[in-house]
Amino acid sequence: MKRAVEHSNNGDSTFPIEESKVNNLKSMGTCYEWKRKARSKVKGACTVELLRRRFPILKWLPSYNWDFAVYDIIAGITVGLTTIPQGIAYAAVAGLPLQYGLYSAFMGLFVYVILGTSKECSIGPTAVMSLMTFSYASEGGPIYSTLLAFLAGWLELVAGLLNLGFMVEFISAPVISGFCSAAALTVSSTQVKGLFGLKFKGSSFIETWRGFFENITKCNPWDSALGCSMIVILLLMRKLTSLKNLGPLKKVGFLRSRAVDSSLWFIATSRNAIAVIAGCLAAYFLEQNGSKPFTLTGNIQAGIPPFGLPPFSVNRTTGNTTVVLGFSDICLELGAAIGLIPLIAILEQVAIAKAFANGKRTDATQEMIALGVGTILGSLFSSMPVTASFGRSSVQAASGAKTPLTNIYGGVLVLLALGFLMPSLAYIPKAILASVIITSVIFMVELEELKPMWKSRKIELLPFGVTFLCCLFVNMEYGILIGAGIHLLLLAYIGNRPHPELIRLPGNEVTEERVIVKADSNLYFPGVEKFRRALNEASEVDAEGRSPCLMVDLSNLTEIDYSALKMLVSVASECHKKQSVLHFVNATPKVAQSISSTLPSADIAFLPKVDKDDVTNQIQMEEIAA
Repeated sequence: MKRAVEHSNNGDSTFPIEESKVNNLKSMGTCYEWKRKARSKVKGACTVELLRRRFPILKWLPSYNWDFAVYDIIAGITVGLTTIPQGIAYAAVAGLPLQYGLYSAFMGLFVYVILGTSKECSIGPTAVMSLMTFSYASEGGPIYSTLLAFLAGWLELVAGLLNLGFMVEFISAPVISGFCSAAALTVSSTQVKGLFGLKFKGSSFIETWRGFFENITKCNPWDSALGCSMIVILLLMRKLTSLKNLGPLKKVGFLRSRAVDSSLWFIATSRNAIAVIAGCLAAYFLEQNGSKPFTLTGNIQAGIPPFGLPPFSVNRTTGNTTVVLGFSDICLELGAAIGLIPLIAILEQVAIAKAFANGKRTDATQEMIALGVGTILGSLFSSMPVTASFGRSSVQAASGAKTPLTNIYGGVLVLLALGFLMPSLAYIPKAILASVIITSVIFMVELEELKPMWKSRKIELLPFGVTFLCCLFVNMEYGILIGAGIHLLLLAYIGNRPHPELIRLPGNEVTEERVIVKADSNLYFPGVEKFRRALNEASEVDAEGRSPCLMVDLSNLTEIDYSALKMLVSVASECHKKQSVLHFVNATPKVAQSISSTLPSADIAFLPKVDKDDVTNQIQMEEIAA
């Protein structure tokens, strides 16, 4: 017979109710409560604040005015004039037809207006992204670069939605410095051929310089003179704004006027565009007079790129055989780049957003989402992988941009160039493009980082040097992985190796010798053996065969891992054989609980939170009482 529960009704009678029905009622109530909480969470997630955070344009657009518009238009045009020559040049670095540089330079800007958080950030092709794309573009052409951008964009978007921005923290500053420095030297080296009008196979750092010295007698004197002189001119134009601060010119009054200052700033900022336009005009007029002294870029395809998904298969012809490579085959050939390119892109994007945040909080998640969506949509217009450019972002900040809307004007200028300027850009001398790239990336070599590393922590020069050399002489992707791995190993081996302090309190007629072993950091597995040796040294018997009273000061510990606990079990066991216990001093509740749950209670003892003198007095009192 089923057990019943009595239920009173006004105290007059009882009604038997089966327990199963009561349980059903309870489960229904629990289910209702869970649904109510779930609905409240969903309702809480769909808030206006979340909408404003995911679409930052909603924050600043309602207060937008004509004053902001004027500044944004000026900044957008200025950045656009920088983006066009750089985009064309970076397409050459990536080994792609030159129009692909401009295909990559507008959609990221448009998306960032809606989803971006920083008014200074300018998304588009960069030297690092172009260099990392090169080996794959040379293998599979524009198809591979576009598909790489498509996949990278999805990974960036998913990483943003899942709040995986912490992953970039595993790549340390020395590794980033080594990577950027090697990338700058490699990119600059690849332009040696264009700078001197040479033609030879090879694109890596070693191959380029070997080919240069083997073919140095074949240099085109016109290209060489134009390229080298243009490098000097561009570097001088870069310093135009500092002209008024030179000693002899400090007293020249008109240099202090606002109009002259603004003109000098505009010339310095638009120096790349000025160089390209001047080179085009010079080459055009020389050709009209029947002279072709310079090596030109040749025809660049005009028009807006076609819209559509990147192809997920490709036909590859080898001799008389045509092989169809499917999506999985292409992914195998792209290999580590599928993960590394979005990682580096996120790293640059978030770092640049933080650099211009002026100490304010940076929403790394939103930056990753904006980069991911911009890269995905850009790949639908044949873009290669993109990210924020520090150089163009600096120009945008110096131009007085007030809101992210400034990116609209830069993107429109790129589209106008694609639609109307491509035939004229066919006259760009390759030496001009080479000089533009070299002067743009050479300042990425972070030699100034060596001195602080040497003065602060010399061991960090090791990951910097390993990353730099591997990226320069082996491979960019493997170089940054090796450098990051080396630095993580250093942290595991050195950063988590304790330096315990031994404090000996000599014994007397009343008390025995006491030895305090003080841990200076948390105990993790890399430092277990070193701490064990310190404990063994502290517990050694004296000349008369007596063991000291061993105490472990844990005042600096907040965590202890299982390997360290197993080590303490072993030490406590040895103490037990010597008919003593292991004393722990100043342990936090969390650490004490970890030790108590692992070590036998008969082998250990916890003393209150006291200093060294109090510990001595406590032991003395216990011994006197005994």
